[in-house]
Amino acid sequence: MPEHDPEQELGPKISSAFQNKADASDLTGSGMAREARRRVRKRRQTLTMAAAAAVVAIAIGGVWSAVGIEVPTASNSSSDSGAKEAAGSGTGLSSPGILPNKGDAACPPDHPILKAGGHNFVADGTGLDLATPVTGLQACRYRLTPDATGLLGQQRFNAEVAQQVVDAIKVLPERNPALPVFKCTPQTAQPSEAVVLRFDTADGIREVWVEYDGCDSAGFFTGTHTYGLFSAPLKLFMVGSVRPAGGTFLSALGDW
Repeated sequence: MPEHDPEQELGPKISSAFQNKADASDLTGSGMAREARRRVRKRRQTLTMAAAAAVVAIAIGGVWSAVGIEVPTASNSSSDSGAKEAAGSGTGLSSPGILPNKGDAACPPDHPILKAGGHNFVADGTGLDLATPVTGLQACRYRLTPDATGLLGQQRFNAEVAQQVVDAIKVLPERNPALPVFKCTPQTAQPSEAVVLRFDTADGIREVWVEYDGCDSAGFFTGTHTYGLFSAPLKLFMVGSVRPAGGTFLSALGDW
């Protein structure tokens, strides 16, 4: 409820004072009485205009602080935005959860996935148990083409994104029934590229291999379990140089 404003009674008091004065002098019909009434009306108009201005100021949030309610201002929004931009300017990366690559956590240039036929054979003890807490992720994209293997790109992510990737994978069925089944020749079965997800855990680096090309199989491989290829996990880490130009199963998936 608005506070009582003593000034609101000023108009009636002045009016009463002039009226009493006019009555006492028997000047109700005189020019002085008319002048008194004119001044009262002018005072009332002034008070009305002031009240209207106050209402407008409240409507645009200019005086909400008087009743203890904060209203964000354009200047505050600009300051917050500038602070966020400044915070990310050191890395040159704008997407949430993306970290600058570090030398001690870089993708190994000579990885087991580069060996022919090894694209979905995660070695014992190196795969990630998806119930294990993770504290970071290095995504590594490799070219698997014979005689032209190598590291195509890498990107590091913070603990939050790493755990989101794990959570998105572990709920998947073993196969995505929407993906086609191909009859492959040895020449078409081999994928041209794949991604290795290297997760930081309390026990060291643990991996999930991601296959999305070729025609033999597709999905997330941990060495003990296979999860079908779906878009939800891919969208979390397929960014920057880790994002493929395409792939046999990616084309069928459509919304990655």
